[in-house]
This record gives sequence, structure tokens and C-alpha cells, in this order.
Amino acid sequence: MEELAKINLLNLTQAELELLVESMGMKSYYGKSLFNWLHKKIVRNIRDITDLSKKDREMLETKSYIPFLNLLDLKTSKIDGTEKFLFQLEDKNSVETVLLRHSDRRVTLCVSSQVGCPVGCAFCATGKAGFVRNLNVNEIINQAYTVERRIIKNHENISNIVFMGMGEPLLNLDNVRKALEILTHENGLYISRRKITISTCGIVAGIEKILLERLPIELAISLHSAIDEKRDTLVPVNKQNKLEDLYAVLQEYQRQTKRRLSFEYILLGGVNITEKDANALADFVKDFDHVVNLIQYNPVEGAGFKAPTPKKLEKFLHVLKIRGVNVTIRQEKGRDINGACGQLRGRQVVS
Repeated sequence: MEELAKINLLNLTQAELELLVESMGMKSYYGKSLFNWLHKKIVRNIRDITDLSKKDREMLETKSYIPFLNLLDLKTSKIDGTEKFLFQLEDKNSVETVLLRHSDRRVTLCVSSQVGCPVGCAFCATGKAGFVRNLNVNEIINQAYTVERRIIKNHENISNIVFMGMGEPLLNLDNVRKALEILTHENGLYISRRKITISTCGIVAGIEKILLERLPIELAISLHSAIDEKRDTLVPVNKQNKLEDLYAVLQEYQRQTKRRLSFEYILLGGVNITEKDANALADFVKDFDHVVNLIQYNPVEGAGFKAPTPKKLEKFLHVLKIRGVNVTIRQEKGRDINGACGQLRGRQVVS
């Protein structure tokens, strides 16, 4: 019980660490040094922070701690080297994190922002497991730190971060924003803001907040249908975030940021790949600087969906190209290790 009362150091920005060490009678500049040890050197034990005196380390240790994630499961794809981690949090809940390796040597980490997800997309394994809570700042960044500690031994480093794991990032924006501040800090991992993408199912109020706070990140929209009635069923938050409102806020986002928008579209056989669907999608994206990523459906047990036939996919793609849509079929990674988010955790929760 005493441990829980201690200050979690990974929840604090550099400015907050400076205030903390000052409150303990140390000089504020030790806060900057402490931040470097925590977020660049990724230290796991306060006793190893040799910039501080033994006395200061002992005092810091009585009042604070450095959390870490327990690895419950790890799957590695034999096809493309994708790694999928299942991490246990301090309260015994679990989240998934996926490491993607690219042919150009980029290393992308797909992180989670919530335990479970409240959005409840019809085809998603994470949503089927239900929503538990938001992740704290330390739980978000520790996904990156735990993986970085592993891959640095192979002379690799995380170059890109995508919030495309479990949860809806814009429903946990305060903690996501603070995590971004730490991950992009020059005294830490120093990930370029241009190499961080937030994927959202289209929370209009959240996108407005990004604009108001001028958060310099890339944005990806999980669209999956450009027909309101159909999207209401596939992505239930559409009922409160209609396509008309989403279109308007994305227009403003692009006007202010001049950044290309990515639209994610999961291909569901017999559901969202008719000629009407293709034309609706083309109508929605045509006025944006955009790329549409078509994603082959990765089957989820009990969801009742299937991937389209090659012929149906070819026809859908043909209509989009005729309409001038900048479209790609996303290279599938990790299929042999249950690549869809929530599948690894789902098995652990059930068992």
C-alpha cells in the first residue's frame, strides 16, 4: 500500500520534475538531469542515477518510483518480423503494443491509449472486450520505452509512433498530449512530431481541441464507410459525430495545418465495398489532400465479417482510381500472429 502512495516519476514532464526535486531540497537543474535519465537513458532503478548523490537518491527512492510493464506474452511473425507485445499494467489490466519493421529500416511502434475501447466498432476485437479505463501518461510512454530497451540491443531505434493500438486516443487526449510532450522532448527519446500519427474514428470535439492547442501531429481517420447510415452501424460514434460535421472539422484542420490526411478503410465483404460505397468514399475525400489506405479485414472471432473476394476488391479499387482517389492497399503485417488489435489481450482475458 505504501508503494502506491509514491510519486510515479514517468508521469512528470521536465518542468514538473524540476519542481519535485526543488521540493526535496535539491537544485532545480537536477530535474533536467533526472528527466534525461528517465526518458533518454531509460533507467529503471533510481539507484542507477549517478548524477545524484547517494543521499539524494535514497531520498528520491523513499518518495517516488519508476514503473515498468510486465511482459505477459510476445508473438513474432515468421513472415515479416512484426512483434506483438501483451503488457501487464500495475493494476493487472493489460494492453497490446505492436512493433512494425519496414524495408527502408524504419521502425514503427503502434501504441495503445486505453484499456479496451468505448467506441465499439462492429468489426473490432478490442471493442468486443469492452472498455476499462484510460491509460496514464507513464503507461503510454512505457510501451515505447520497454520496446526501445529491447531493440536497441540490435542497433535499432523507434523512428515512428502511431496511436493505432487499443482505444480511441482523442477520448484520452489530456494524457496523450502529455505523453507526446515527453516523447518528443529533445532531452528524451526526441521522436520527431512529424513522425507521430494519431488515429481516430472521428471524434469531432477532439479534433477541434487539437486545432485549438495546435498539436503538431499527423492525423489518420478510421472511416470505414462514407455513408452515414452504414457508418452508424460499423462505427457507432458516428451517431454523435456525423460525416457532415467530421468533414467540416477536417477541412479546417487541413486549412490550418497544410498536412495530408490519411483515411483508413477496412474492407468488409458484402458490407462496404459496393460501387455506391466507392463513390461515396470518393465524394468524401476528393476535396482533401489525402491518401486512402485500404485494409484487408483480419478476421475476429464472433464478429461475423469476412474479407471481400479479389474480384470485388478489384472493382472497388477500380472505381476509386477512376474517381481520382489517391489510394493504396496497406501491406498486411503480422497476420500469422493475430495482427488485429485486441486479439492477444482477448485470449488472455477469456482464459
